[in-house]
Amino acid sequence: MPGEWRDRLDRLTRRLAVVALTVGVAGLAIGTVHVATDWRSTAAPLDAAPVSLDTITLDSAAESDRIAALTSQLDDAAAQIAAMRTAIAAANGNVTGDADSASALQRQLDAAAKRLRTVQSQLRGAQARLGQLNAAADRQAALNAAARAAGASTAKSGGGHGGDDEDDEDESDDH
Repeated sequence: MPGEWRDRLDRLTRRLAVVALTVGVAGLAIGTVHVATDWRSTAAPLDAAPVSLDTITLDSAAESDRIAALTSQLDDAAAQIAAMRTAIAAANGNVTGDADSASALQRQLDAAAKRLRTVQSQLRGAQARLGQLNAAADRQAALNAAARAAGASTAKSGGGHGGDDEDDEDESDDH
């Protein structure tokens, strides 16, 4: 049995050696990873620290507030646009009304201009007639003056005075 024990001992020794070497290789692999991470961290350090959860939460709340403010501004702008549309519609109505009023006023102006032309034509006719009447009055005054002069010379020579009385009446009628 001594040989059997020896075989068992050899097998146990080999198994222990395999386990020890496996643990050693695993330890060496873990050590290599640690050395590599240390080397990497010293070779490429982070310029900025990673953002913390609190910072992300605060930024999210700030963005939510900003969204609410922008939404409020959009609602205000939409209300202003609606008010502007109402004002434009009212202005268009006023323009239409003003255009209608302007058309009516143009028609009235055209009618007044036509009446003015008629009155001016009548005035020109009346002025011509007045000129004719003035010329006739001047002729009549000259005739009356001539008749008076003739009557005065007849009266001096002994004629009557009856013709002058009628002329005086005519003169008072003309003035």
